[in-house]
Amino acid sequence: MEIKRHLTRTYKWEYFWLCLIVLSTLVMHLAILDNVKELILDEQHYIKDARYIFANHSSERTENPPLSKLLIMAGDYIFSGFRSPVKYTGTTTQQAVTGSTSPVISVSDSSLFKVGQTIEIDNEWMVVRGIDTTLQQLTVERGNTGTTATSHAALQKIYVFIDNPWGWRVFPVLFGTTSIVLFYFLCRKLFMSRETSSIATFLLAFENMTFLQASVAMEDVFFFTFMIGAFLLYVNRKYISSGIAIGLSALAKLTGALTGPVIFIYWIFTRRRRSWWFLLTPFFAIIAFVELMIPLDYAISRNFTSMADPINRIKTMLSMTGSLTFANVDHPSKSRPWEWLISWKPMAYYIMPHYTAAISFTIFALAIPAFGYLVYKAIKKNEAGLFGLAWFSGTFMVMVLLSIITDRVSYIFYFYPVIGAICIGVALFLGDLLVFFRNRKHGKLKWTAFSVVIFILFAHLVSFCILSPLIPVDFYAIYNNIVAKITGFIGSW
Repeated sequence: MEIKRHLTRTYKWEYFWLCLIVLSTLVMHLAILDNVKELILDEQHYIKDARYIFANHSSERTENPPLSKLLIMAGDYIFSGFRSPVKYTGTTTQQAVTGSTSPVISVSDSSLFKVGQTIEIDNEWMVVRGIDTTLQQLTVERGNTGTTATSHAALQKIYVFIDNPWGWRVFPVLFGTTSIVLFYFLCRKLFMSRETSSIATFLLAFENMTFLQASVAMEDVFFFTFMIGAFLLYVNRKYISSGIAIGLSALAKLTGALTGPVIFIYWIFTRRRRSWWFLLTPFFAIIAFVELMIPLDYAISRNFTSMADPINRIKTMLSMTGSLTFANVDHPSKSRPWEWLISWKPMAYYIMPHYTAAISFTIFALAIPAFGYLVYKAIKKNEAGLFGLAWFSGTFMVMVLLSIITDRVSYIFYFYPVIGAICIGVALFLGDLLVFFRNRKHGKLKWTAFSVVIFILFAHLVSFCILSPLIPVDFYAIYNNIVAKITGFIGSW
């Protein structure tokens, strides 16, 4: 009886489901963290840039704000033994490295290298693709970064980057886990019940795109976590802190600035008492972005370029990111924001294990109905419904507008910051079905409502299992084969 009482008390604990969800996703993240020992998609930009900053105190990606770079560098530094992730191997080249495309290099001891390692010879970076211990030769991929020289003398020291997937990806995992916790508390602060908040958190945590972005060293998970933090601080009336969190979100990635429109829309339409202290939020968002950019840039470049002309620094970032338009970018996965809700198109980050940027089937199918339900709940003066609607409008609708105005290229993973709003809408609907189930004494409708809840939650979990990198099945290839067969069948008619 004592054990049963403790189990009952644990189950009724406010944070039981939150802890279970967080622990489950964290274990899954850590289990696959180093399954792929190569750089995944845009990790090729951000990890290489982190290494470049370590080596040269300069960034090759000046179009990006500094915060995410420093967070990725922090992981690299910690898991490289608290030192720069490049060390001397004790080996040298045995002949001049000539020709910008020459792939074979003779070295004093090839057994000290591993396939996939990035090495540095006379400031040129190369990736080891093959090792011949008999001839003491390395086959490398040239032209990754560094010097543009086409010839290097013999007896050059060879350095190797010792960083690893844990250093690259552990901070994204921790930030992604933090965002799940913050999201739960946000739902509770918006007067969603413990049950409905747990459902919303489950939907977000086990959504493929959410899990994916917290699994790779890209900027998105950092700005999203600060975004959720800014939302939570705002609904707690911490206007100054919320503004600073908005600034940090934008310093992680410029897309984080979309946090501002969400809060502004919510402030206009909320039924809560509106305080003009709200004006402190955008003020401190701007101040935090500009003033914190200076020391963060200094930590990278060791000079105060941002202090000398912060406005020009911001203009440069906006100009460089804005130049990537549909007219001059040729990428098979480029898309318009409105396409994300009307056609399901995955984007492969890595083939096997498959890291696939795709909205979970359930969230994709329910996105438009969830938006409609958010409108309904907002009209009914439901705070969570209103905030979810403001969240959807301030992110997705603004992306649509910016796409039309600027012709800026976008990709499916840009939908990532919108998913939380959809999860709130779906959770509100499922929560209302559960209330209907409990209040109705009998009848088919009672059990139909309950069956819908179970079906959607189960389908969401199955969708996650199919799409996530946890199961070693090349789903992307299967999807392409199905599409090709359907297209061929239609064409034959």
